[in-house]
Amino acid sequence: MIHITTHPIVLESLQKAFPQPANAATKALNKYLAVLSNMLFEALQRGQSVEERKLNLFSISTAELALRGPQIGKKKIRLHKWLCDNDLALVNTATVGSNLSGKVSQVRLTSFVSMTDTLLNGLDEMTEDLSRHEIDTFLDGTPESNAELFRLVHPEYSDTFSDAEVDSMYDSVQIDINSLKNYIEWLCLRAKLYSIAKKNDLLRQARLVLGVALARNGCLLQRKKPSHFGRTYYHGISVQNVNKQLRAAMLGHCWEYDMRSSVVSWKMGFASEYLLELEPSADFRRIFSTSIEYLENKKSFMVTVQRDVFDISSNATSDLQLILLKQAMTALSFGARMSARGWHDHDGTWNNPALVDILKNGEERKRFLDHILVRSFVSEQNMLDGYLYSQIKVHAPALLKKIELQTAGGRPSKPKVLAYMYQHAESSVMDVVRDSLREHGYTILARIHDAIIVSKKLSLDDRDEIQHRMHDITKNPYWYLTPKEIKGFEASLIDEKREIELHKDRIAADERRAARLYGIPPQ
Repeated sequence: MIHITTHPIVLESLQKAFPQPANAATKALNKYLAVLSNMLFEALQRGQSVEERKLNLFSISTAELALRGPQIGKKKIRLHKWLCDNDLALVNTATVGSNLSGKVSQVRLTSFVSMTDTLLNGLDEMTEDLSRHEIDTFLDGTPESNAELFRLVHPEYSDTFSDAEVDSMYDSVQIDINSLKNYIEWLCLRAKLYSIAKKNDLLRQARLVLGVALARNGCLLQRKKPSHFGRTYYHGISVQNVNKQLRAAMLGHCWEYDMRSSVVSWKMGFASEYLLELEPSADFRRIFSTSIEYLENKKSFMVTVQRDVFDISSNATSDLQLILLKQAMTALSFGARMSARGWHDHDGTWNNPALVDILKNGEERKRFLDHILVRSFVSEQNMLDGYLYSQIKVHAPALLKKIELQTAGGRPSKPKVLAYMYQHAESSVMDVVRDSLREHGYTILARIHDAIIVSKKLSLDDRDEIQHRMHDITKNPYWYLTPKEIKGFEASLIDEKREIELHKDRIAADERRAARLYGIPPQ
C-alpha cells in the first residue's frame, strides 16, 4: 500500500481558492490522493526499471490521473489541472507517454508530496535478535491489512463469484508461506550484494505476494491476461513474471519440467514433411544435421560455440557466457536479425536487434554470427521458416489478415505469424502434459509457457509415458521434458542456532524471575 501526505500549503491554497462548501477542498484533495496512491501502487506492482529506480520515476498515465481525479468549483475544474496551473503539482513529467508506442509517461513526485510504501515498513528493524515467532508475527500482518492489500491487487474480485467464474478469471497458486518468509528474512539480514533500491524492490514484491496469499489461506490468485498469440499472461505479479529466486521462495521445494528447445523442436516436427515435398530422396539427418545436433547434444553444441566465441579477455564468467549464448540461440530460433544495425519505429523509438542487446561486445557477437555451427543452424531454421510460412499462405490465409500479425504498414509479418503458430502449438502440447500429469496423480503448482511445475519429481516411467503421449498426439517426435529441481528457502543453520540461544535466554530469564518471586535459587 502507498500512503501519501502533502505539504500543508497545498490544502491551504485549495481551501483559499474554493472556500465553499466548507469541506470541498479537503474532499477533493483526498480523492485525488487516493487516485494517485492507487496509480503509484500499480506502477510499483508492474515493476520499475533500473533507470526508474535510480531516478525515482514512476510510469503512470498523467491523462488518466487527471480524468480519474475529481473536479472542483462551480466551473468543474479538474483538480489535476488546477494544481499544475497554480505551481502546486504533485507530480512532474520526466518523459511524455505516447499512444503510438503504448508507453505511459514517467513522472517524479514533487517537493509538495511525500510517499511511504507500507510494504517496506518495519523491515529495517528486523535483526538477528528476533525470534522466529516474532518474525512470523510481524510478517503475517493482520487479517485487515492483508484483505486491504488483496482488494488493491484485485479490485475486480467479488465474494459473490462462483467457483466457475473464479476459475475462468484466475489461475491459483498455493504459496509455501514458510519458504517465502525465510526468503524475506534472508533479504533483510543476509543478502549483501543488492543495492538498496533493488533489495527494496525484491522485498516489496515478496511482501505483496505474502500478504495477498495470506488473505486467501496461502493461495495466490493470478488474473489471466490471454494473448492473441496463444499464451496466457497475468495482470500484476505472478509466478510467471517474478525472478527465479522469488519464484523458488513462493513455491518451495518442487520440480520444474521445461520443454527442451521448444521452438526448434516445434519446427523440426515439420522437417520430414518439408523434405518429402521438396526432395523425397534427401538424407534427413544430413540436411538438418546442425539442428539435430542442437536438440540431441545441446550441451556439447553450446560448449563448442562458447569456446570459439569467448576468449580470456571476456568480461563474462563461464556461466554467464552460456546464459548469453542460450538467449542468442533462442533469439535466432525466433528469427532474430543477423544484422547489427538498429532501426527507428513508426513513433521514432530507436530499436536494437535482439542479438545486439544480448551480445553487447561487438567482437564476440561477430565471432558468434560467423561461427560455422551458428550459420548452419540459421540456414536450416530459415528453410523451415520459409516452408511453414508458405504452408500458412496456402492452408490458413485468414491468419495473414489478422491485425495483430501485421506490420505497422499493414503487411503480414512473417515473424509474428510464425510466433503465433508456435505459441498455439506450445499451448496445445502443454495441455497434453497438464492432462497427463493429472491422470498420473501429480499436483501441478504452476505453468509458465513451455514449462510446468509439479510438487514432486516424476518417475522415469511416468516421464517417458507422458513424452510418448506428446509425440503421438502432436505427431512430433522432438518434444522432450527436461527436469530441474527447485529448492525453496529453508530456515538456515543461523536461524536454528539463534533459536537455541534465544530459548536458553528465555529459560534463564524465567529462572531469574522465579528466584525473585519465590526465593528459588537459579540452577
